[in-house]
Amino acid sequence: MTASTSAAARTNDELARRLDEIDHQGYTIVEDALDPAFTVSLRDAVRAQFDELGIEPKGNRAEGFATKRLYNLVPRAEIFERLPTHAPVLELAEAVLDRDLILSGTTAMDIGPGERLQGLHADDGLFAIGRPHRPMMVTTIWALTDFTADNGATRIVPGSHRDPGHPDPDDDSIAIAAEMPAGSVLVMDSQLWHCGGPNSTATEWRLGLNVQYVRGFFRTQQNHYLSIPHDKLAQYPQRLRKLLGFELHRGIMGHVDGASPASAVGADDGSQGAYAGSSEDNVFGTTQAD
Repeated sequence: MTASTSAAARTNDELARRLDEIDHQGYTIVEDALDPAFTVSLRDAVRAQFDELGIEPKGNRAEGFATKRLYNLVPRAEIFERLPTHAPVLELAEAVLDRDLILSGTTAMDIGPGERLQGLHADDGLFAIGRPHRPMMVTTIWALTDFTADNGATRIVPGSHRDPGHPDPDDDSIAIAAEMPAGSVLVMDSQLWHCGGPNSTATEWRLGLNVQYVRGFFRTQQNHYLSIPHDKLAQYPQRLRKLLGFELHRGIMGHVDGASPASAVGADDGSQGAYAGSSEDNVFGTTQAD
């Protein structure tokens, strides 16, 4: 066996082990998925965006009371263009889904001291296709600082991706902290119950990125966002805008920096942004399925 063949075998064995972990426990943690220089550069770039844009906590339970969040990272700085195609992460996501997957979203989340438990949920819970099911979405959480139980490490419920139901958002007794050093990436089947953890430290901020992928068929055959003249949207009834994809699905899905696509192009007043309905009884403010 040549050195290259041996290396390929080790790579295949590692991939198989990771896929087995995701299949059985719903997640795997890949340490050293990001090299130290890349980790630092991402950390600096995110916090520079926070400062430049004056990002403050959104003040609702879903997005946090002491957490800074920023969506739609790819066009904001050149370094963010590398997020969707970062090989150690993308190759694993492709193996769980398939090579025709597409990017669902990119989000930065900096959990500050005093933040409370976000609330257990599954990222693909809005799909309304029954649980459990074939993996349709992969969520990856990138640690740009160390993730610890005290500073807000992502809380996960191993094996919950196989559960047919949905969690009590406040039952943290069933969750564990996904502790990992900076440069690690948590990769999970998006059926897995998880949430942002509470930060009980006095000074530590826990910075992570959320890069999500979905199967490629989760989009329309015709691209209405580019084919419909935006200056006509304000004249359309809301039902038509919703059918064209310009209104938020169940109050969350499809947003542009927290606003509906219609609002982002000036076709409505933007009064009902993503998570506008977040409350103690409905953490993510989701509306019922149509």
